[in-house]
Amino acid sequence: MAEAKTKLPKKIGGYTPTQMLGHGAMGNVWLCHDPSLDRMVVVKQMRQVLLNQDDFILRFEREAKILAHLNHPAIIQPYALWKESDGQLSLSMEFVEGKSLRELLDCCKQPPLWVVLSILYEILTALSEVHRYGIVHRDLKPANLMIDKDGRIRLLDFGVAHAEKENEDDLTLTVAGSQIGTGAYMSPEQTLNEDATPLSDLFSMGIVGAEMLLGENVFRGENLSKTFKRIQKLRIKAEAFPKRTPKALIKVILKLLAKNPSKRYLSAADAADDLSKIMKGYPRHMEPYLAEWVLATLNGKESLVEPQIVPDKSKKFFIAGAILGAVVVATLWILVHFL
Repeated sequence: MAEAKTKLPKKIGGYTPTQMLGHGAMGNVWLCHDPSLDRMVVVKQMRQVLLNQDDFILRFEREAKILAHLNHPAIIQPYALWKESDGQLSLSMEFVEGKSLRELLDCCKQPPLWVVLSILYEILTALSEVHRYGIVHRDLKPANLMIDKDGRIRLLDFGVAHAEKENEDDLTLTVAGSQIGTGAYMSPEQTLNEDATPLSDLFSMGIVGAEMLLGENVFRGENLSKTFKRIQKLRIKAEAFPKRTPKALIKVILKLLAKNPSKRYLSAADAADDLSKIMKGYPRHMEPYLAEWVLATLNGKESLVEPQIVPDKSKKFFIAGAILGAVVVATLWILVHFL
């Protein structure tokens, strides 16, 4: 019952708490006002009962350090990590106002194709930055993906992320937190208690992509055991996707969902590159369209503003050139043989 208290602390560091955003196993999350810069920030505080457990302290500090080394517009920025006078650890971060993909899928199970492409592309490019630093997210799911009020797609919650090459202390932490992540979005290797790699994150994004296209997470079973079996055994067929789905996109999703990690993309950047080819012709900046779609979706309406695809003129020029070339060749042949 103690964790359910909503009484606001007077101060957290130099910040003034305005409301509790949530609480979990690790601690409380507060929305705070930063009077020095007149802005809102998010502060995570570790539960005091965990402060004598080194594993949890390491995990909390590691999230802050991971965020501090990542530089991508889709990844939230940390501001400060400190210890209160009572020993409580606190982490202040950028406040992102928006809605999670989970909330949006609860309102619209199958988003428009352009929304699916935008979300997958932006998150995969963000993962490319994450993986470049040797970090594995390990908990990719709709609840950890957000579209903010300006239509920007954001990647959240690095609380269970870890470095591929960890030191001895981190290895102990990883073993202690085996099968870390959310069951219905794990990779096959994670369900078998094997080490998570960047390729594991790609499988998780394959599940998210398939869910947006199919309208449900087909890997989710009646319980965790059945869910793990489906992740390990179930293979989605191309015919299962809606007819409107481009074959090239189905190919990307199925490659992300390969059971054998070696059969997936070599990197998130490679997957994003294939998606960029499918998105050729879309506006360069999709944020205004996404912001409008979010508002419409939350109000139970269809978005009145959608991006228009510009025809690929290069194909037309190629066809026109081929026809012109054929005409020229035919004319020369006639001139040579009949004149």
